[in-house]
Amino acid sequence: EANPFGDHYFLGHRSGQLSMRHNSMRNLFCRILAEADVAAHMEVYLQNLDVTPPDNDPNSQRIDIYWVVEGQGSVLDFTITHPCPPDASPIRSHRDVNRRNAQLSGGKAAALAEKAKTDKYGPTVQARGFRSVVLAADTFSRWAPAVLAFLKTLANRRPRTSAIPASEDVSFRDRVINHWSQLLSMELMKYSAFRVANRAQRAAAARGPARASAFAEDFISRGPYRPHTRPLFRA
Repeated sequence: EANPFGDHYFLGHRSGQLSMRHNSMRNLFCRILAEADVAAHMEVYLQNLDVTPPDNDPNSQRIDIYWVVEGQGSVLDFTITHPCPPDASPIRSHRDVNRRNAQLSGGKAAALAEKAKTDKYGPTVQARGFRSVVLAADTFSRWAPAVLAFLKTLANRRPRTSAIPASEDVSFRDRVINHWSQLLSMELMKYSAFRVANRAQRAAAARGPARASAFAEDFISRGPYRPHTRPLFRA
């Protein structure tokens, strides 16, 4: 099924990767917003916000998350980049991105992906009075600086229960940030594991039907990545 703009989550050879990556991260950020007492809307078309899309690409017609706080509307878009040496991708833009990112120091690829999204959506969104939030990560679990700033802002909005005294407010906010960072880290690792499985499955399929069945559906749950509780961010 495709919407009038040709929804890319159900089209193309990478639809499984795109759907899992996008939907899981989108849902998690909405969960974090809800914990911060912010009601959010998912997959909002820019035209519904009276915002002109940056181009005619079907992928550019909508924004991941939209919310309003104290009369200020905000839009959020999330992106993942892959800072590895070039592979045998038939898509030229993928080869170029990988080649460029492979020469960067740690974290630079995510920062550049954040800037690219900001340059793409920022001017048109801000011109209509909305706040633009762009969050980016790379497949090695390195996050662009805006992610931590975003979590800190939401942590300050997180309601503190009466059981927690005011004297422990700072440590409470720190624990909230660590908890959210762990959730984001786990979600990104699941995407990375799915990416490995997807590449292996496609390679096996190219070698014949017998090899394609060698990878069970529970490949992700068995490996190669294991859950951990170490936070990516330190408050």
